[in-house]
Amino acid sequence: MGRTFEVLGGRMRKANGAESAPVPIPAPEPAEPTGPVLVPMTQDDLPADDDGVPHVEVGGPRMKTPAGPQLLPARTVSPIAAPEVVFQLLPNDVRPTAGPPSADLIAYHRPDHPAARQYRLLADGIAAQHPAARPPVLLFTPTSTRTAGTSTVANLAVTRASDGYGRVLVIEAERGPGSSAERFTVPPVPGVRELLARGVPLTLAIHRTAVEGVYLMPAGKATVGTDEMARLPAILDQLRARYDWILIDAPPWGTYALNDWVAASDSVYLVIRPDEWDSPHTDVAHEGITRAGGRLRGCVTTQESPAARPGPSADDHGNGDQVVDHVGATVGVARRRLRAPLVIRRPGDE
Repeated sequence: MGRTFEVLGGRMRKANGAESAPVPIPAPEPAEPTGPVLVPMTQDDLPADDDGVPHVEVGGPRMKTPAGPQLLPARTVSPIAAPEVVFQLLPNDVRPTAGPPSADLIAYHRPDHPAARQYRLLADGIAAQHPAARPPVLLFTPTSTRTAGTSTVANLAVTRASDGYGRVLVIEAERGPGSSAERFTVPPVPGVRELLARGVPLTLAIHRTAVEGVYLMPAGKATVGTDEMARLPAILDQLRARYDWILIDAPPWGTYALNDWVAASDSVYLVIRPDEWDSPHTDVAHEGITRAGGRLRGCVTTQESPAARPGPSADDHGNGDQVVDHVGATVGVARRRLRAPLVIRRPGDE
């Protein structure tokens, strides 16, 4: 029993007097890498310096990254085809102001005159021939030079505009003595020739007259040919959208090429003298209008005041030898059988 305590006591003393042994701490496990892991390169990984074994890099040679900014080569620009720019400077006086109408425009100066009432009958008769909504293009041509220079077209334009039927445009096919441009005192240029030659726009070729609602396009002075005249139908179509009546003041038949004008017009009217109804001039004009594709819809007769009548002429303008316009109801004209219209007394015969 004593021996047992001794042994136990000795062990306890040994345990109390001995150095404490360190407690082993397990090493922490390495954390798993979150990105790419660099594998150390060994000498075996490098290619051997052997000239017998070629070294081929997959993907071809690589361009070296420039160390700084690099200028790019100039880019080749292909030339662009562009039309040439053509311009034309207009003079300052390209649109002078029109003067007052001439004294022989009876429909303007004396609307109550018997001749002015005759023009109103003529305007009503022509309007009855064109009941459609499309504005008509009406061409008036004398049968001979004896009838040239009458004021038929100018008086008819004034009558139609003053009656409140819209705007009227008078176009000169050719400038001559006693033309509409002279009666409305409109300058000769720019006009229809410059418009056909594309020298001026449409608005510059049209002149405003002193008569309200009446506009005029003079003949102009530019040179035109077949190519320019081919634009005439298209120009007339543009004018139809602007005006209610378009009157063509043409020269005597046979003195100027009117085939293009006749073909583009809706109706043609002959301006003749009473003694020319059965004359060769009238037959030639009628046949020429038919061959050109025109439609002869009526005639307007003119008559000179008797030269023996003393004092002023019948229309109170001139010395008795002027041409006085006489108009009648528009009639259909049969070939070579022209029927005279209703006879109207000359103004001043009362």
